[in-house]
Amino acid sequence: MFDKVVDFLSRIGLIVGSVFLALMMLITVVDVFMRYVFSAPISGSAEMTQILLTLTVFAGFILVSRDGSHVVVSIFEPVISRFSPNLYRLVYAVSNTVGTAFLLWVLIMAARDSYIYEDVTEGLEIPYFYIISALVLFVAVSLVAGIRVFTSGQMGHDSAD
Repeated sequence: MFDKVVDFLSRIGLIVGSVFLALMMLITVVDVFMRYVFSAPISGSAEMTQILLTLTVFAGFILVSRDGSHVVVSIFEPVISRFSPNLYRLVYAVSNTVGTAFLLWVLIMAARDSYIYEDVTEGLEIPYFYIISALVLFVAVSLVAGIRVFTSGQMGHDSAD
């Protein structure tokens, strides 16, 4: 049952991330076209692209957490995984979960602060609270999806040997 929920949430993350990526590409293409053909670029297109890129990365974080395929620094990995593969998997899963939980806490505090101080983006004046709240949602789902690594192990990550 848990795996089905994680797969469903991951599929939503994939779809949402894909839509954000498509929007980002569309905005860029239209902006370049408008800039060079009509000398009238889209106002705020760079800001929209930055926001969409951030949302795309965090939507993809759900899939990365589900598979346990984060970028890792393999300094001690070969030694630990040869010495005790189970210890390595446990350290990986715990550090992934703790790191994601910390990121979630930081984003919740940032969302709270942006709500209290009514922070908005510079050009389009989009409230940061909405953007950061979306990131909080994505990281919360990533935390749930990352729990799968405890039961299923890592997917898509091989030892550096």
